[in-house]
Amino acid sequence: MDVEAASTSYAHRADVARLTHQVQSALVGELDEALAPFGLSAAQYAILSTLASGRLETASQICKEISYTPGAMTRMIHRLEEKRLLVRSECPDNRRKNKLELTETGRSTYPTMQAAASRAIDRYLGSFDPAELYQLESMLHRMKPRN
Repeated sequence: MDVEAASTSYAHRADVARLTHQVQSALVGELDEALAPFGLSAAQYAILSTLASGRLETASQICKEISYTPGAMTRMIHRLEEKRLLVRSECPDNRRKNKLELTETGRSTYPTMQAAASRAIDRYLGSFDPAELYQLESMLHRMKPRN
């Protein structure tokens, strides 16, 4: 198909949106399946992954990062605490906030969880060369809502 001549009609843009949703849903399903042996969902893994990276440390920060409601985030954090994978502690500078940290169990099992998640993600993105992956990432950032 000649990209220059390709239509950018509503129908074409809607097809791209539908495909984006299908890929996202399939990837989340694949991650859920890969993480099931750990008793985790893809959403719960996203919290652990964010904490392991050291990028964010409070529930509200992570909530914004992964686009979850505060109520859903609270429930997921509670489940992860029950699994002894993370712990909440009071922020020293603001007692109304809780700092989240991986427990020793969380830190020790995270690399195995990450390997399982990586295999699932590679089934979707592993065929892209680095330039294609950077281009896709750039386009997705452009699509991302500006809050």
